[in-house]
Amino acid sequence: MVMNNRIKELRREQSIKQKQLAEYFHVSPSTIHGWERGDVPMLIDDFHTLAMIFDVSMEYLGGYRDERNR
Repeated sequence: MVMNNRIKELRREQSIKQKQLAEYFHVSPSTIHGWERGDVPMLIDDFHTLAMIFDVSMEYLGGYRDERNR
């Protein structure tokens, strides 16, 4: 569940709307909402891209580390 909270937290910190992420990933805003809730699985490539967008490590995004550094 940590990963889902981090996606939402990072998105809000950078003032990115769900709709904007959805357009970038060519998915619906409800898919982004599902990622944030943990209801919709994401591809590893999308996970990696999110880490790059938010400039954090995949370990941080996934909740395995508390340090954001890449």
